[in-house]
Amino acid sequence: MEGFLREFADVNDAVAISGSKLRKQKIFAEYLRNLADDDLRRAIWYAAGRAFAATDERVLGASGAIVSDVLILLLKIDAHEYYQRCLRAGEVGEAIAPIWPRREGAGLTLADLADAFEELARVGRPENKRQILSELFERCAAGREAAYLAKIIFGDMRTGMQGGVLQAAVAETFAKPQAAIRRAELMIGDLGEVAVRARRDELESIRFALFHPIQFMLATPQESPEIAEKTLAGRPFFAEDKLDGIRAQVHKSGDRIAIYTRTMDRTEDAFPDVVESLRPIAGEFVIDGELVPFRDGMVLPFAHIQRRLGRKLLSPQVLRENPAAFIAFDVLYLNGELLIDLPLRDRNDILKSIDGLIALPHEEVTDVAQIEAAFSASRHRRNEGVVLKDPESVYSPGRRGQAWLKLKTHLPTLDCVITAAEYGNGKRRNSLSDYTFAVWDEDHLVNIGKAYIGVTDQEIAQLTETLLPLSRGQYGRVHLVEPRIVLEVACDSIQRSDRHASGFALRFPRIKRIRWDKRPDDADTLARVREIFKSPENFAHGGHEMTENAPEPTLFDEFR
Repeated sequence: MEGFLREFADVNDAVAISGSKLRKQKIFAEYLRNLADDDLRRAIWYAAGRAFAATDERVLGASGAIVSDVLILLLKIDAHEYYQRCLRAGEVGEAIAPIWPRREGAGLTLADLADAFEELARVGRPENKRQILSELFERCAAGREAAYLAKIIFGDMRTGMQGGVLQAAVAETFAKPQAAIRRAELMIGDLGEVAVRARRDELESIRFALFHPIQFMLATPQESPEIAEKTLAGRPFFAEDKLDGIRAQVHKSGDRIAIYTRTMDRTEDAFPDVVESLRPIAGEFVIDGELVPFRDGMVLPFAHIQRRLGRKLLSPQVLRENPAAFIAFDVLYLNGELLIDLPLRDRNDILKSIDGLIALPHEEVTDVAQIEAAFSASRHRRNEGVVLKDPESVYSPGRRGQAWLKLKTHLPTLDCVITAAEYGNGKRRNSLSDYTFAVWDEDHLVNIGKAYIGVTDQEIAQLTETLLPLSRGQYGRVHLVEPRIVLEVACDSIQRSDRHASGFALRFPRIKRIRWDKRPDDADTLARVREIFKSPENFAHGGHEMTENAPEPTLFDEFR
């Protein structure tokens, strides 16, 4: 049957209010079962918050400003009221639904959306995009249609129907094992196409396709070498330096090279020198590794990578002053063969056989003393710590387990004062859950970071209740607040930054606890931040003291 946006909206509303994942997948499976193949693909893309297939690199280019301009005109609403509605609702779709004028007609089909999305991706001029969007929204017959059109455009569904739940729904629709659906999606990258193949009983014929990112296998944090030793349980593990860079996956076939990050975004434009270094390597492959600032065998401070990101033009000077390399530590596919089901030990041998790659060395460890020695050696090379890997482990995309473990140093925590609080997203859209914090510079506060990780829902509710009366003014979603609340903040490193008035930024900041027992005057000082920044434990500043005339340690010294 033909798929209508109105029915898609009703189904997704039912999914959103269901608290059970099993119930969500059942509702969606019943909906998918009767759709024709093209609409089946579209319904799955849209449910995942995508305008196109996951393997399709096109973007709509419909900014929030362009969409808002269109909706303000269509709704004949004051701009201030529109933005206040968006603020209260936490998103555009739910803000416009209650005030959407009902129109006669059947409304939009999923095919109508697909046609308009292709046109939006094709045109570049903002006025052309506004025209397409205006015609599209005008055809929404009801508020829920308009709401879901906005949700799809912004990729903000909030139904709980993404990832594994959507895979499970596809499996239930066509009575296939979820493992088979998951495997097929890994092979071709597009769950919509997997659903069509499942309907046709063609899952077994699917072969791996390059140039769609495979979800990365992840490591489970370990708090100490002693805890890590218990996890190893006497088994030998590979110990590798944990590098401070950008986790990346390289796909290569002939002269075509793509580099994907953990967010599944393409990033090769920021690393043209890395692409050129990979181009001469023979073969067709997928390699897992890390993009790092790199010179003469040494990993440099992460700030060198940051200077490349977000630039439209990378000058020769920027590339020269911020050299980078791709350090490989796993091979997932080589010359027509998918390797993820092989043990790491075998994959490692295959990786070493690929000429031209910079492969990350490893050593075997079993006990606390060996783990501590590997950790100390990594830190001496100014890296973050170690990753411990079971040599018999297969590559498990998107999973954390006991096969890969990571052990990192933590700097001393800082006591900081909250200076601003922002409303969150999703279930936190009505709570102040993102906190900007500061330290003392003599008699005034200077911001040093922002964090939202580490607090529970109950603590967020308590902080929201406490901070709202302390608001000095609201600017969009942000309240500037009186400096009353102290947070204990942990981070992986401290680096120089122009982003904050302090001149520093915390890398991976997280809230360790709320210090209700401390006054703002008890917070740390900028002098303390400088002290930690200059300490040997802070690998980000790159200013470690070395023995006079001694060469700097490189990544490969102890493995030659």
